[in-house]
Amino acid sequence: MDFQFHLYHIFLLTFLLCHGVINSSNITVIGNPVAGQVYTLLCGNATNATWKYSNGTTVVSNGKIIVSNNRNLTFNPLLTSHGGNYTCLSGNTSNNITVIVQIPQPETTISSNAINTSMVYSGTSIQIVCTVHIPSVVDTPVVVKTLWIGPQGPITNGSRTNVTTVQAILVHNTTLQISPLNISDNGMYQCVGNISSNSMHIKPSTNSSANFSLFVQALSPPVVIISPNGSPIAGSVYSLVCTVKVVDGLVAVP
Repeated sequence: MDFQFHLYHIFLLTFLLCHGVINSSNITVIGNPVAGQVYTLLCGNATNATWKYSNGTTVVSNGKIIVSNNRNLTFNPLLTSHGGNYTCLSGNTSNNITVIVQIPQPETTISSNAINTSMVYSGTSIQIVCTVHIPSVVDTPVVVKTLWIGPQGPITNGSRTNVTTVQAILVHNTTLQISPLNISDNGMYQCVGNISSNSMHIKPSTNSSANFSLFVQALSPPVVIISPNGSPIAGSVYSLVCTVKVVDGLVAVP
């Protein structure tokens, strides 16, 4: 009997944890504190409770925060600005809980200025742009970090590489420029993005990444073409045009 009793409680605890239902200081938590999800705090068994922010002001419903049944506090959806300390007051009893909101994993994409990535030639240059999209549920100041990883490892500013960053409201662009290209630049390039905050009530996102495959072709020997213009008759205008053709679409005329 005792064994079955303990087994039942182990099963019940496992069920509650797996379904995001946790009880802390007589405050029951339903859901996971990830921005963008629904997250609910239940004030124990109270029938008439009041929720307070850490500064003492009363929590009221405002569209994304719903106070219901005189004891339920629901964030729908949970925003990063909802992180903080909350107090549930019922009669002479008060219970506190700290909500630490995790930033959801961002979407990271890669693009380049190359018209055809299979026709990139040594001696030319390329710009690869990594964009980290900041989720709209992140409504507090954040820090976006990106890391470029190339065939030889992490990439920083160097003699042929330059990394620049521009951050807008909901996007963070990091551009990798390689100039001039050579055959050793062939391979896979990865951009890893991460969003964090200086607030102790906000957890950083998990890393997200995007890949870009670069194939640099060697330049073939140039072809020199001399074209006459006019007739070689004394007294007439006659010229020779020298065209150095490197590859299709890449022509140099001295």
